[in-house]
Amino acid sequence: MTISTRRLSDVLASTESGRLYRIEVFLRAEEPGAAAVQPDAARPYAARYIHRTTEGELVLPLDRNRYRLKSGEVLTALAPPLSDL
Repeated sequence: MTISTRRLSDVLASTESGRLYRIEVFLRAEEPGAAAVQPDAARPYAARYIHRTTEGELVLPLDRNRYRLKSGEVLTALAPPLSDL
């Protein structure tokens, strides 16, 4: 079974109380020979996104700019600096 994990990006987000988190976004793909069932022939790899804080806590994406920690606390992504646009 071959699994490929690639880091895609980081997102800076904050809670309503102002605590900052860096959310790391990874893409994990399993090659066709893996044990996972393939959804259809158009997708040769089964892939999923992994979101976690830098401390390793898994994060659930709610929509494009909001995330939820395991504790239930909601994070809102901050706008990137103008130099990154």
